Amino acid sequence: MNVDEWLNKKAELILKEIGIKAGFKVLDFGCGSGIYTTIISNIVGNKGKVYALDYADDKLQELNSKIKSYKLENIEIIKTSREISFPFQDSYLDVILLYDVWHLLSDNERLEFLKETKRALKKGGFVSYLATHLHDPNVSVEKVHNLMKENDLILLEKFNKPMFHWSWIEEYQIFNYYKK
Repeated sequence: MNVDEWLNKKAELILKEIGIKAGFKVLDFGCGSGIYTTIISNIVGNKGKVYALDYADDKLQELNSKIKSYKLENIEIIKTSREISFPFQDSYLDVILLYDVWHLLSDNERLEFLKETKRALKKGGFVSYLATHLHDPNVSVEKVHNLMKENDLILLEKFNKPMFHWSWIEEYQIFNYYKK
């Protein structure tokens, strides 16, 4: 399957199956150029909101161009200076997308991410983790499961789906961890 076919026929269906719904408030943590951000924008609709958080100026500019081009009004870009801090009130978000980012975080950043996640995620909300870069010695699904569990995020769903990674589509595992 090529990227265009995935974008036009599969992506939205997969993200809905994973649990993203109309009206949700979703944080795309480490959104890059916003491939998932723009798809989720269509799913959550006018009553929902997508927060696209990243530190890379060039990627955020690319996303901003897409937002203007597609006339998307429910996306807010959040530029960081690599600090892990979410500008949301407690229990605000329905979903936090953690797609192709975990491997880039240090151990301390991972702990900060989990602390902020626990604070900002609604009860019953979830972190959706796309398990990429599993060949990296610092990335282990078992370690991720344990860290999530230690932070009161319970694994309730696992999916195997074709997902976007870099510039191609590949089969990946996706884990949804729910806040108690």
